[in-house]
Amino acid sequence: MSYPVDDYEEGSYDPYAYTGDYDLHTGDPKQDLAYERQYEQQTFQVIPEVIKNFIQYFHKTVSDLIDQKVYELQASRISSDVIDQKVYEIQDIYENSWTKLTERFFKNTPWPEAEAIAPQVGNDAVFLILYKELYYRHIYAKVSGGPTLEQRFESYYNYCNLFNYILNADGPAPLELPNQWLWDIIDEFIYQFQSYSQYRCKTAKKSEEEIDFLRLNPKIWNVHSVLNVLYSIVDKSNINRQLEVYTSGGDPESVAGEYGRHSLYKMLGYFSLVGLLRLHSLLGDYYQAIKVLENIELNKKVIEPLLC
Repeated sequence: MSYPVDDYEEGSYDPYAYTGDYDLHTGDPKQDLAYERQYEQQTFQVIPEVIKNFIQYFHKTVSDLIDQKVYELQASRISSDVIDQKVYEIQDIYENSWTKLTERFFKNTPWPEAEAIAPQVGNDAVFLILYKELYYRHIYAKVSGGPTLEQRFESYYNYCNLFNYILNADGPAPLELPNQWLWDIIDEFIYQFQSYSQYRCKTAKKSEEEIDFLRLNPKIWNVHSVLNVLYSIVDKSNINRQLEVYTSGGDPESVAGEYGRHSLYKMLGYFSLVGLLRLHSLLGDYYQAIKVLENIELNKKVIEPLLC
């Protein structure tokens, strides 16, 4: 099922319009002052109806998948046709609907902040983490001027929340995502680390206050934190053992373990190996870069067998 993006006219909405009732003053100075304070607190984006509908549809699709995944996990199943169908629907949203709506409404401007769409999705924490992953990635890629320092920090914390949800759950997290999105998560995580490292080193145009702020927050986008996340995903997924067994002609499922049997962990593990190759290369540690690929035969197709 595709979200009907084409049913709406371009330019029908101003995604960053604001409410305009500021002139409703009473004439009483005290009441007017109270009103002005209230108004300042309530200034917010007016979200186009088409975007609200899309967010609700996106949320329902993800929520339905999570509910189904919880059921599958309770029944000790790995996956099902229902899960596969939901993943396909999310893939269509991710690759088509999101892209079309971005081009139409938010070509060079941010999507609505997560706080603005939270009421539309019942403050669903998992969905909001996924939404913010897309939100900040769009800012890095398309918004003029790129991310602010605050947005760089917030994106880092959002990735921490995402990976904590996946890695620290009591058992496999009830989530599956399209492979392309999983790859993009790992790829973007490393890209934003690289971007922050470059940003942090360019101090010529920064104020003393900003330099002090960076100095006082050394753990944000710290290389050890980024490496720890990627290696933790590799370990949790048992991907090295799976690849080792596969290249020797065995069944990787037999050594996948509780987490690695699930596509979410299996594919994140595989993509994290590729990410570690890139990250170690950026750091100039070419020995470790090659070592992380020791269980991957580059002349073999690996992904399709892992998905079977």
